[in-house]
Amino acid sequence: MSNFIVALVLGLWAGVSMVLNSSGIPVRTPLMTGVIAGLVIGSPQQGFEIGAVCQLMSIGFYTYGGATIPDYVIGAIFGTVVYHSTGNYEAGLIVASSLGLLMTQMDILGRATATIFQYLGDGALAKNNIPMFEVWVLMGNLPKILTRAIPTFLGLMMINQITSIVDFANSVQWISQGLAIAGKGLPVVGFALLLTYMDMKKYWPFMAVGYVLFAYMGVNTIGLAIAGAAFGALYLTRMIGVGGEA
Repeated sequence: MSNFIVALVLGLWAGVSMVLNSSGIPVRTPLMTGVIAGLVIGSPQQGFEIGAVCQLMSIGFYTYGGATIPDYVIGAIFGTVVYHSTGNYEAGLIVASSLGLLMTQMDILGRATATIFQYLGDGALAKNNIPMFEVWVLMGNLPKILTRAIPTFLGLMMINQITSIVDFANSVQWISQGLAIAGKGLPVVGFALLLTYMDMKKYWPFMAVGYVLFAYMGVNTIGLAIAGAAFGALYLTRMIGVGGEA
């Protein structure tokens, strides 16, 4: 598949998925987008690997109060393409993380320009012009689409420059080692942010059990998830059984 077609398809996905997500269809996730990007370039496994880690990095980030957060969905697209182009997993993660942070500027631009359509819609509603009000409301999705689709399309069209920089970085030993260390440490940030939302004073035994299972018994992520679900079900059943609150 040509670079233009890849850029066009993934650029359209980056924009359209924003609208679908806002409409209540939760398809705009780093994991799903990574897999889709992998399918487009012919390597779904690499897309899954990058998307899964980007999903972990996004844990704990929420747009409370209209806050702007890193866009790891766009990062997953570029990370997957770079991983496929260079064969370097750590480099793909670094690109995904960096561009995810950079896309915060596009999020601010999209929200700011969307207010123009909001004011136009308010004016139409004040005149009881319902058809134009509906038009301006729908047009308000354009900034969301364009601020994701255009940067993604242009960035993928220039992906050769990005991979050249990555190749140079890989040729320098201290840079490549730094990429490897950073790539392995990025998911920790997501888990650390998630822990800040949990009542660790009350639920610390669960964290301790999980740590022992992973660090000393070698249980993988899927195994930990199953064990966590089982412990959670037992805890809720016991609390309900004794008449307490879960």
